[in-house]
Amino acid sequence: MLAGLSSAGCSPLGPSSNQTSLPNAAISVENFSGTLKVEGVAFYSFTVVEGGTTYLSLLSLKEAGVDSDVLVTIGIGIPRGTACVATNVLAVAATGALQLTGTTNPGVHCAVIFDSGNLTKDATFSLNIARPK
Repeated sequence: MLAGLSSAGCSPLGPSSNQTSLPNAAISVENFSGTLKVEGVAFYSFTVVEGGTTYLSLLSLKEAGVDSDVLVTIGIGIPRGTACVATNVLAVAATGALQLTGTTNPGVHCAVIFDSGNLTKDATFSLNIARPK
């Protein structure tokens, strides 16, 4: 699974964001939650009408119902068929802080989360996407 992500432009490396709060720009916040299987991937598509900065925050990660502090990778990209080709990724733990930023132009984008082998059990997650309206 990870090999497919790597060939699709994903990498566990990427820039981080030290920002702790959102700017006062017009933004929309969406929650993306679900189940992340061991070495699995999940993504969510969203539309940006006005270009700007999109922010991702991993709010929670629970393995078998218990809070987990393992690193998973989150990213921002463009949907391609049944995948999200991430151009900006970062390995993070669930802290709730702003963790990843990326510039998004008008159009359809995606937020992705994947496990590169750190999970020992399937996990539920909650990820916030703060994007330009």
